[in-house]
Amino acid sequence: MKLGGLKNIKEDLNNCAIELYSNKRIIILDCRCVVDYSKDCIVLDLGELNLRISGKNLVADSFVFGQTDISGQIQSLEFI
Repeated sequence: MKLGGLKNIKEDLNNCAIELYSNKRIIILDCRCVVDYSKDCIVLDLGELNLRISGKNLVADSFVFGQTDISGQIQSLEFI
């Protein structure tokens, strides 16, 4: 998927919200499912886009009612 700018990302994410707490914790609201999971990379389905979280010792602490709580040493976030 080719993105033309921030407007397209906003439209594709709809009601999704991302809260980042330094590089140790991230909370994603309105996540549909976990696509891929390892200690170095977690990929989440956010609707039209997926979010790849890369880092070290990543752990999905919870996945309840579309809210995903991930902790570890977060190095990068990438929409794919």
